[in-house]
Amino acid sequence: MDIIWNALFFQRLLCLAIAYENIALNKQAWERYPWKNEMLDWGAQRAVDGRKSNLAASGGECTISDNGKSIAEWRVDLGNILNINRIFIQHRTDNFPWGAKNKHAPRFLGFSVIVSNTTKKNDGVLCFKDRNFTLETIPNPINITCPNFARYVIFYNNRTNRPFPAGYSDYAYNELCEVEVFGCSKFGHYGENCSIPWYENCQPCLCDIESGPRLRNVEEYDGQQSNKSQKANLTWNKIPNTHLIRLGDPDGLSSVFYSFAPLFATLFVISIVFNIIFTIRECRNKVRFKDQKKSKAKNQQRMTADTDIHENIYENTEYQELTEVKTTENYIYDKIR
Repeated sequence: MDIIWNALFFQRLLCLAIAYENIALNKQAWERYPWKNEMLDWGAQRAVDGRKSNLAASGGECTISDNGKSIAEWRVDLGNILNINRIFIQHRTDNFPWGAKNKHAPRFLGFSVIVSNTTKKNDGVLCFKDRNFTLETIPNPINITCPNFARYVIFYNNRTNRPFPAGYSDYAYNELCEVEVFGCSKFGHYGENCSIPWYENCQPCLCDIESGPRLRNVEEYDGQQSNKSQKANLTWNKIPNTHLIRLGDPDGLSSVFYSFAPLFATLFVISIVFNIIFTIRECRNKVRFKDQKKSKAKNQQRMTADTDIHENIYENTEYQELTEVKTTENYIYDKIR
């Protein structure tokens, strides 16, 4: 049982070692209404600098947009159309406990996350739109699963349609202390280690980052309706499995290998552990067998020595004399009687 747990632990470490990377780190960022005082250095780039230990405005690690705006929009350019798995957002807290009493929670409510191949959010795919969170329930930080191909990740919020839901702030803000986009930096690959290649029949926006093909309908942005032709262009179709792994192709074989790499590693470790255990047991059995053999040999020597003494009784003259005396006495006694 311990062997199995050790193998599973080893597999877990292997999976952690090949996790997705932050493909937004230090990439070019932009926002619609930056803070006017540039000396405070609250620009869009702060949200992708890799720092999120100080969540206050004075910490110099957060992006803060200008006051009094009805729209807040921020985006990061990944530099290429890459395969995205999930998006992490850390909102400003001013280092106070997060919750309904934190004055920045109302500014976070109602936000959206979009991924797009252009700088326009309406050209993209809606990953998340907050319609249900309250001051008591909105999480911070938050992880958003969004397996898509895209070049731009866009954070959007607005305060344009009054009346606002309960708890919402009067104006929209970018208060992003960190935005991390996890995915594959190598274009045309998928899987947790981003090492499984796609093939020519699997074009961008047709393959999933984890398993390759999938069928997914695009969720409309902010409740707006689009025409049927736009939906048709954005609908992702499933590709036959024969297009994914071709066993006659070396790349196909390597894809199979990488898919089962964690399983192979686990089995390899288990086999090594079992071999070590069996080797130790065999060595102990050999030592025990030798000890038993030595002990048996000693016992046989003792028995042989005793047997030799008894077998040589009749060759012993002293014993013969005693026998004769005994026989004579018995004869005399019988004669007298």
